[in-house]
Amino acid sequence: MQALIAIDSFKNSMTSIQANQLVATAFAAHGIQSQQIAIADGGEGTVAAFLANQPGGELITVPTVDLAQRPIQGTYGYFEAKKLAIIEVAAASGIQFLDDGLVPANTNTYGTGLLIKAAIERGAQQLVIGLGGSGTVDGGTGILRALGYRFYDDQQRELMMVGADLGQVATIKTDAVLPELAEVTFINASDVTNPLTGPTGAATIFGPQKGLATTEIANYDQAMQHYMQVATGQVSDHLGDGAAGGIGFALRYFLGAQVKSGFKLIAEISQLAKLVQHADFVISGEGQVDDQSFMGKVPIQISELARQAGKTCYLLIGNQKGRNQAFSEHGVTAVLPIVDHVSTLAEAMAKGPTNLAKMADRLARILTSR
Repeated sequence: MQALIAIDSFKNSMTSIQANQLVATAFAAHGIQSQQIAIADGGEGTVAAFLANQPGGELITVPTVDLAQRPIQGTYGYFEAKKLAIIEVAAASGIQFLDDGLVPANTNTYGTGLLIKAAIERGAQQLVIGLGGSGTVDGGTGILRALGYRFYDDQQRELMMVGADLGQVATIKTDAVLPELAEVTFINASDVTNPLTGPTGAATIFGPQKGLATTEIANYDQAMQHYMQVATGQVSDHLGDGAAGGIGFALRYFLGAQVKSGFKLIAEISQLAKLVQHADFVISGEGQVDDQSFMGKVPIQISELARQAGKTCYLLIGNQKGRNQAFSEHGVTAVLPIVDHVSTLAEAMAKGPTNLAKMADRLARILTSR
């Protein structure tokens, strides 16, 4: 009996790699062999997934700054033979760096730009930028500044390009841009389709979770529109520009980035569809599944692959919302919540690894008793 295990992370509890290994260990005790695929969607865990799913990569650590310009050490994945770098926005500009007093008006993505610059200086010619988990809404201007773009107000004073500066931009100069950029290709790894501005734009949809007050949204969105107008000559609603607080726009417009699904990139390098074909059954899951899961979330994309291949698929999850029938229609054989007793959310996350291992053991006993 052969299982394919491809579980997404349980946020603040387990990484994809940790979750996969726990299930594989439980299955092995019952004689079930497993193939493990580390999974991510462009957010946290994307670098680890690339490094785990193909050989020849290494984790590089370099000095950078966080979203408030505080010095930190940042990491990215690098494949020397392919001249390929994998960078997560969250590594330097993630929401985990937010603390009291930090709001989009006084943060930016400069630290992510420093990671990109370091990778290019190392020799990277292809960069995959995972756009999940960002804590800023600066339209990607911090990244651009780190790469040599310069922003000035109408008095020709240079702007640092925190969020509060978006509405002040009058001129963008490119004479100091890193020359190597001309030889580099970018891919935005993201499943977000929001435009940069408007009712579904970066400030409106993602600003509040990063500290933007409801009363500030309209003015912030207008400032973002102003920035886009100065940069491009118009305000457009290009899909994906709003990803990661507008980084999607900066990388697409200024650096010519292509936009690809983070999950599909991982699926491609790991040959996931082929592995599903060779498995007897498939295991996926994440912290919570709900109605939004049907809008491209990783476990459902995996269950759809299983359905197309005629394989059973079990989702091991922390919490389920939504009808079983709806999940069944998307190829899920059963949704199996791992929490087996009344507990708080904090307790459930702390005991996540133990609970997942216990559920995997239960499932293995059922599968091997047939």
